[in-house]
Amino acid sequence: MNIQDLGIMVGLFIGSVLLLGFLGMAVKIPRIIYLLVIVAELGLIMGLRYLSRKQAPGFLMGWLSFTFIQPRRLAVGPLPTPAHDKKAKNHRV
Repeated sequence: MNIQDLGIMVGLFIGSVLLLGFLGMAVKIPRIIYLLVIVAELGLIMGLRYLSRKQAPGFLMGWLSFTFIQPRRLAVGPLPTPAHDKKAKNHRV
């Protein structure tokens, strides 16, 4: 398993337990919810191990970047050019 994928999973686990802890201060949360979070995390880790054997390394990071970071459309057209160049402005012939 890729170390970045494992780091995301550990961060997700810590974040979910902290969120449940903060919510537990406001409302009563049954203990079964904590058990469901742990089982879901273990299921995600097992699924990620299976997918890492079948997909390219860094599967989770690649999927997250494709889903949330990369633009949906490619801009096709001329490259933007700077209006004024500082060197040309300071250099007089």
